Amino acid sequence: MSSRSLIQLKENAERLREEGNSELAFQTMTEYLKQVHPSFTQASHLFLAEIHFENRRYEDALNECNISISLMNNFIPALELRSRIFETMSDLVKAELDREKIQNIRKIEQSKWDDPNHYYHYK
Repeated sequence: MSSRSLIQLKENAERLREEGNSELAFQTMTEYLKQVHPSFTQASHLFLAEIHFENRRYEDALNECNISISLMNNFIPALELRSRIFETMSDLVKAELDREKIQNIRKIEQSKWDDPNHYYHYK
């Protein structure tokens, strides 16, 4: 499948979800994931997790979040959703752990921006 076709497949999944057809969007994104290398698919797994969450399939949503986080350890959107899932499932300790991790990631990133010698400031 060409890269253009893959991009179209992903865009179709996003469009279908916006139109309210979450099941077909899920199937389309799953097909996309079968065709691509997993290296940069954390956002696609988050997309699937959001669909599961919207449909109250919390265990499936949690599994997709975990896949997303395994691909990108500090992926804040997946950590935020996982925290919401844990809250919904009344696992408040795990929800708080994810919130603390998010805060720590943000503090580390902010400290990089605050350091004038950090490479973020190189031109």
